[in-house]
Amino acid sequence: MAEAIADLGDRSDPYHFLVRRLHSLTGIVPVGVFLCIHLSINASILAGPNAFQFAVNQIHNLSRLGILQVVEVLFIILPILYHAVVGVLIYLSGKPNLVNYQYGGNVRYVLQRWTGIITIFFILTHLWHVHWIIPGGAEFNADDAAASVVQAMAAGWTAPIYAIGVLCAVFHFANGIWTFLISWGITVGPRSQMLSGRVCIIIGLILGLLGVAALIRIKTMDLATMPQGADEAQAAHVAGGTEVH
Repeated sequence: MAEAIADLGDRSDPYHFLVRRLHSLTGIVPVGVFLCIHLSINASILAGPNAFQFAVNQIHNLSRLGILQVVEVLFIILPILYHAVVGVLIYLSGKPNLVNYQYGGNVRYVLQRWTGIITIFFILTHLWHVHWIIPGGAEFNADDAAASVVQAMAAGWTAPIYAIGVLCAVFHFANGIWTFLISWGITVGPRSQMLSGRVCIIIGLILGLLGVAALIRIKTMDLATMPQGADEAQAAHVAGGTEVH
């Protein structure tokens, strides 16, 4: 396995197929699924602070069972780490020729790698900014979700960094679905690949719009007019003793 990871360009390596297939799979499940859930929860803020609080509560209720951090590490952090490390090694072993061959497939190949690298840096920034696993940034309070996220995103640098990061992550995921279907032998003909490509474009547009709309909503919310304390759903959540992350 170590030799396969060391040189992912060597397709004769017996572990090459397994490493690449696992890398492709983790990009869809669980990493891609988590991206969709995360963006959907963030987009709930479009319906207002209480709707966002309710959505956050559904995830952070796992804290009452004492398993939220375990779930995050095992099913989110570690798969992302594996996907990122192998992805970087694939990027380093690849030999795209975008200057001489500007075909659509070659452009997508390059964009897939570049957006992947950008997404890695964005994830690290995001974890430092609002997550418990890299301390030192702003504090996200799960019991006062809307107000704390507005405060965390108040800094001027957050808008461009988050917009670029979200759009890169969405492109990487949507294009990754298309390549996943091909590499796993699900779409084998030109017609099926064309149709799946259109579906992936729609998925990317929807997720991208959700991510950007949520970001705009957060950046334009007035903290002074936001309801203070917990609403009814939030109060029940607080009573359960949810931790702050």
